[in-house]
Amino acid sequence: MRKNVFIFMMLFFLFCRVYPQQKLAFSFGETPQTLMLNPGAETAFKYHFGFPLLSNISLNGGFTGFQLNDLFANDGVNFTTKFQRVLNRLDERDFLTLQAKIDVLNGGFRWDDKTYMSFGFYEEFDFIGYMPKDIADLLYYGNAPFLNRSFSLSHVTFKADVMGVLHFGISRKVSDRLSVGGRLKIYSSSLNIESTSNSGTYTTARSNVNLYQHILNNVDGQIRTSGLIDQNNQLLQNPLDLLTKTFLGGNLGLGFDFGITYHFTPQFEFTGSILDLGFVRHTKGTKNYSAEGNYVFNGIQLTDFNANPPIDYWQLLSDDFKANVPNREDNNSYTSWRPTQFNAALKYSFGEIRRKECYTTTYKEYYRNAFGFQVHSIFRPLGPLLSLTSFYERSLGKNFHTKFTHTMNAHSYLILGSGMSFQLGRLNIFGMLDNILGLVNVGNSNNFSLNFGVNFVIK
Repeated sequence: MRKNVFIFMMLFFLFCRVYPQQKLAFSFGETPQTLMLNPGAETAFKYHFGFPLLSNISLNGGFTGFQLNDLFANDGVNFTTKFQRVLNRLDERDFLTLQAKIDVLNGGFRWDDKTYMSFGFYEEFDFIGYMPKDIADLLYYGNAPFLNRSFSLSHVTFKADVMGVLHFGISRKVSDRLSVGGRLKIYSSSLNIESTSNSGTYTTARSNVNLYQHILNNVDGQIRTSGLIDQNNQLLQNPLDLLTKTFLGGNLGLGFDFGITYHFTPQFEFTGSILDLGFVRHTKGTKNYSAEGNYVFNGIQLTDFNANPPIDYWQLLSDDFKANVPNREDNNSYTSWRPTQFNAALKYSFGEIRRKECYTTTYKEYYRNAFGFQVHSIFRPLGPLLSLTSFYERSLGKNFHTKFTHTMNAHSYLILGSGMSFQLGRLNIFGMLDNILGLVNVGNSNNFSLNFGVNFVIK
């Protein structure tokens, strides 16, 4: 039973393992959502307004360390053997993460020839949990095969957030070469669960008193939550209740985005941005748990039997454990930091000048072709996650634009993606898909990313 439960947990890890989106829309100036990835992006429209709940939807997924075929290939090897191979291959740097985002409202308008204002509100779910390698080995194999091995509790690291974000941005064309922008964000967190600073070890050794001795050394662990436990100390019953607090009804925080676009020449440009430089202060619905101390357990020592009254050995053990490793619960406030992201790209445009878009008296030149390179990083509890993307953009007509990408990251050195944006009158539709090869052979796939949206755009 223990192994079956653990296998279920690992399969959950497999199918939910998600990697941060490669941000195919970054520097893809034909979509209004470019401003969400770089508030300093250049714009060529008078105003835009997204369809409610449809202006931008994104979901990202993947996993590292193995592929689906490692578990499910029809090769004559039994599943238990395959599972053990995968478990032995994973380490504490492997992680699972899930990101989903939906724009409830998104719009913008031109203030003057050089200034574009944007605003909106979106819902976001973000989860990351690192593979607790030592704990996984202990749960699956038990402690008997690992005498004198110290299992680290620091491998337990995870964080989950559900929040709404109200934002206001401004993009300003400073000169023919330089555009800058910023975005103010007000976070409203309805759920936060995190445990990121644990330490200590668990060791099993031979004992002179009993068969085994169990040693907890320098244990210091904590879990902080808000929105998970209600005022009656009851676990959240209806997850849909979380949505009612995401619009300024939860724990509030503040964040900023900054972006820049700089033209070295009319055809050669640099774009960069820093996103979600901010925090959330959790003061409502908090419930925190912690334990700290050392403990040595040699097993329950039975003394002279006395049936009246009987000795409650388990209670004695519990009292002894709590005396040495005290458990604490509190409702203290705490601060949670947002996963800050960094984007930078170099792009060179060439070929026939496609057209000149005009708003009032300002003009912008476009080219049919462009290629470039992009770096994306997101800061996580155990360090930044990096990816490098090369891309090629091609305009197939006045209102139809495409983008093709090749990404290298921890998953693979060959991740191919594509995106498109087309204008039907005043209707702009865009869609982007990462890891196209994974659709051809799902068994060899370990990541995916998709993003699409529908907006009204007036140029």
